[in-house]
This record gives sequence, structure tokens and C-alpha cells, in this order.
Amino acid sequence: MTREFGATAWGRAWLKMIEPVLITGPPDRDLPRARALARRAIEDLAIETNQVTVRLTERGHEHKITLNIPTWNREEQNVVARTIGQAASSWSGDLPDHLVTELTSAGVSITPPIGEITATSDTGEASRRHVLAICYALVQKVDEEPVVAVRLRMPRVTAPHSGGSASDDMLALADIDPRTFYATIIL
Repeated sequence: MTREFGATAWGRAWLKMIEPVLITGPPDRDLPRARALARRAIEDLAIETNQVTVRLTERGHEHKITLNIPTWNREEQNVVARTIGQAASSWSGDLPDHLVTELTSAGVSITPPIGEITATSDTGEASRRHVLAICYALVQKVDEEPVVAVRLRMPRVTAPHSGGSASDDMLALADIDPRTFYATIIL
């Protein structure tokens, strides 16, 4: 039997963020409801850079909700690019599960803490249950396409400013290794 959520190491990393291993206190009643919403109420899941936008319909009310996923810092980005670039010669386009272990061992968290994910909704504040439901749907998407886990945490690249230096969300040209650049550009 295959897992519905967390079938790959990439998806399990996101699942652990939602369902911590060490649970103290009473069971979290939002989790089963969120899984049910992820199965039947989420449509039009769209991922762009570090944002996940969905249309969620619950009890006849439609919500458009966007999650903002924090990006890795520059040091983490460099570790990810180096690790994936080194492994690129041995895989065929999808990200192998062993890279999760390598990145974690190098001090890079695949997911941000759930408390650092911000949500906006067109109907006001997004409920915790809705955020969890979107995260479950995201786990399924990451299981289908592990590269999504990397895309979500990489910062948005903007056009360079004329006459100035690169902004904080851009990688300096000197930081690009031409031997691994083309392997990581497909992310």
C-alpha cells in the first residue's frame, strides 16, 4: 500500500513539519479535518516561486488562499545548489530521496517551521485548518514532483538594477559554478 501523504523523502520532510513526531498534549483535531479538506476541497493548486495559491471550498464557501513560504538564506542556497549540482550527473531529472538526507546532514532544513509560513485569504484571515489542508495538498504535489520542494525555498530572482550591485535576493555571478550551473537551472 502506498502512502497518500509523504510517499517520498521530500514529501515526508513536509509531512513532518505538519505532523511533528513528538506530539505533547491532546491530539490535534485540525489534522484529520485538514487531510479531508486536502482530499476533496482544494482546487487549482498553483505554485510560483515561494507562494502556493489554492481555491478551497468548504461548506459552500469558496476561499482563495495564498501561503508564503520562507526562502533559504544565502548560505543554505549555496549548499543546496552545490549538493544538487554534484548529484546531477547521477540522476535523470527527478530529485532522488538521498538528497534530503545529504541536505539535512549539511544543516539545511527542507521545510520552514510551520509558524514561519504566512497565509493570506480573500475572505479575511485563513484558518489554521485551511493552512494545514494546503500543506497536505502541497505534500502530495511534492511527492509527485520533488523539485517543487526546492523551488519553494529558493528566492525569487529579479532583474538586476542598472549601475548597482546585485540585490539580496539575487545570486552574484561570481557565486555561480559553471560546472554545475546548467544542472541546477532546471529547478
